[in-house]
Amino acid sequence: MKLLFQLETDKVILCFSQGAVKPRQVLDAERNIPGMLLIHKRRRDLQWRKVYRDLSGISEDASVYVGPRLYEETNYKIYAKAHGGSRVSIHHRDPVILSDLDYIDDGNCVYGSINFKSQVGKSHFSIMVDGKPEFDFEVEVFPSKLTYKSDYEQMIAEVQSVMTSLAMEYLKATYQLGTSLSDKSANNLEWIILLENILSDLEQALFYISNHPIRGLQRENVYRRTEHIKKVDAQVRSAIRRNTGKGDLVELANGIRARQVIPGGHARQTLNTMEHRWIAQQLNLIHRRLHDIYRKELTVWQRDPKYQTKHRDNVLTKLKSFQQRITVLTKLKPLAATEGNVPHNYVSMQLLGAPGYKEAYRACLILSLGLRIEGGPFKLSLKDLSILYEYWCYLAVLQLIAEETGQPIPAEKLVKARNNGLQILLERGKTTSIPFKGEGNRTITVSYNPKFSGADMLVPQQPDLLISLEEDGWPRVHLVLDAKYRLDTSENYRNYYGSLGPPEDAINIMHRYRDAILERPNRAADVPNRTVIQAAALFPSSVEASSKYDSSKLWNALQTIGVGALPFLPDNRVWVKNWLQSRLEQGGFTTAHRTIAYNIHERAFEWRIAASEMVLVAVLRGENPREHLDWIIDQRLYYMPFFRTQQRQMNTRWVVFYSPKALRNPGGVTHLAPVERIDIVKRKDIKTPWIARRNFDELQVLYHLGEIKELDRAIDNLNETDRGYAFRRHRWTSRLALERAQNIKELLLETEPEWRLYEDLRALGIDVYFEPGPVKMVDPENPQGRVKFILSNGNKIRYAGSSGYFYQGNKEPGRYFLKYRELLQLIVDNYKG
Repeated sequence: MKLLFQLETDKVILCFSQGAVKPRQVLDAERNIPGMLLIHKRRRDLQWRKVYRDLSGISEDASVYVGPRLYEETNYKIYAKAHGGSRVSIHHRDPVILSDLDYIDDGNCVYGSINFKSQVGKSHFSIMVDGKPEFDFEVEVFPSKLTYKSDYEQMIAEVQSVMTSLAMEYLKATYQLGTSLSDKSANNLEWIILLENILSDLEQALFYISNHPIRGLQRENVYRRTEHIKKVDAQVRSAIRRNTGKGDLVELANGIRARQVIPGGHARQTLNTMEHRWIAQQLNLIHRRLHDIYRKELTVWQRDPKYQTKHRDNVLTKLKSFQQRITVLTKLKPLAATEGNVPHNYVSMQLLGAPGYKEAYRACLILSLGLRIEGGPFKLSLKDLSILYEYWCYLAVLQLIAEETGQPIPAEKLVKARNNGLQILLERGKTTSIPFKGEGNRTITVSYNPKFSGADMLVPQQPDLLISLEEDGWPRVHLVLDAKYRLDTSENYRNYYGSLGPPEDAINIMHRYRDAILERPNRAADVPNRTVIQAAALFPSSVEASSKYDSSKLWNALQTIGVGALPFLPDNRVWVKNWLQSRLEQGGFTTAHRTIAYNIHERAFEWRIAASEMVLVAVLRGENPREHLDWIIDQRLYYMPFFRTQQRQMNTRWVVFYSPKALRNPGGVTHLAPVERIDIVKRKDIKTPWIARRNFDELQVLYHLGEIKELDRAIDNLNETDRGYAFRRHRWTSRLALERAQNIKELLLETEPEWRLYEDLRALGIDVYFEPGPVKMVDPENPQGRVKFILSNGNKIRYAGSSGYFYQGNKEPGRYFLKYRELLQLIVDNYKG
């Protein structure tokens, strides 16, 4: 075990060592930043016997605050023993950190392991001998997977910024706390109520700071006699070389001559820190606002006796009490000693994380904003990196999807009003879902901590993030993202996967999510289906470390088998953004083609079968469509002229009926019936209530129908501008088109490849028009589309069966694409260009 530092007084000895386990590998970005070991005497007559740090060039001086670097998720050993049979104890604000310590010899000795888990920042320990404080020491714990000064602070800033912005947006749309935070005259009452609720918290925090202030170091030049100088620094050496100082020259050791009194640097502790200045400045602003409100209320009180109500008297009394309480706080020693100004938007790690300081910072910030925000990230200890990373990942994914869909994050889904302010609904262990509207009829829902349980789940599953994709006609599918604040940087891992990444057990959890999460499409379903199509672990990695990530196994496996990992940090969002774009720009058929054995595949197979089933879109008699429809329903018959050239007539499996505007507005396809038998008969053999106007001997195709039902969802005769098309003659389509179409125009898309192209174009936001071709018999072995897709740039596309897609640009004769991805890439490039 490597000794990191040792502190020994005349009453106790303490040793802090590296654990026996091999130290965790850490990122190299900030190894040059020194650690911290700050030591405070708690006993006035304490005598130091030894102060050792495992650092070269550092003197054995308790006033030096530099120490070895300590890391999160790393095991350390601590040992303390009191001299002379006394009892020793170690104390910390977080009892979990000390949970593995053991006391022996009736409390004379304590030893054990310490692991800071994912908590970073300053960590304060107290050593007591026989129940009395001996000394305190404070160390700084560094993150092993993030750069301390950039990624960590940026994550904190982004989480607070997003949640505060959402709170502001919520306030703009609600009435509970006013609509204009900048209008102080309009919300003075709310601010006073807010101050009344938060002042006790602020006092408690500042009294804690007063009793446990964090001092800074201030260097100053002082003249000292040469015999009193214990530490020779650069300034002392310079004074000797330049023969500066006061008094006569005296001869020192080794024949060196110097003045009797020479200048040198001296570091002294001070309470005049930037943090104390910022708090004092905030108190002055609060006191000033209270004074302004009190003066205005007093002016109203003195203006007219009618305003001298009991309520206003209570308000004046309360305001005076608040002023007095704030005045007491400004006179606390750490705040009264401050001099100088500080930027209003100043923030530091001490303000964000130190005990007392973070509570005071939060209270002052909320008062300056004029609102009280509680819950979720605002209740989070900012030292807990794993939870902070989880919160940040969810908010960052929300931001990315909001950018992709062009919609703001709905504030009302994450913020709600309470009597004394706002409540953030984002909290670990509780499900929060945010919906977004995608292209076409797609809905994208981003959920935090969703839980899957029930009779179909042997073990409940609760991933961190879930992106659900829902589209008409397709079952709901999910993308799982799990925030893994764990990193394997070993050489073996890099060699195998081609990149650093999360540990292998985290990747196995992604396999579990993909295969273990089961859902039933409806209550009548016999068995549940797997609905997770991809699962990725999010891990902290910088841009430089993931510059070639597209060649790693973790990235490629995500594209092929649906399991992998993605680097994700504030300055490295590109991989998650690209992955999200590729998923959101795919329609249901493309998703089905790239998914391994899931329910969406089964539906795609059903659609292919449906594409081979011919459907006749029948029209009703123009003179009396109601009479015609009633006769069809009663007799379960439908007839039409026989055409020898139209092979579809004898292969029709279904008949649907178009109801004109005389029956409903708008007109649309409303009824469906299966074909049970087809006969060829003369018109005179068909008995109808109306007289035939055509040749009585003309051959007719007579369809014997099964039960005629109304469609659950009528297919309206409307286009994008809510205008209809002329519909006077029968048409042909397929059962696929019938079940997928939202309007009459889409009934022209009879085959699965046409629908695949149409859905992807719609997902990409590309406008398309249809140009129908001649009606032909569909070959089930080689189905061909009869529609030309006309893009907004004039290019045309037609599905040509086994020949692939025929693409014709404005200035080219045209070419065939056997690979659909190549066609789609060409369309995307032309469209974006």
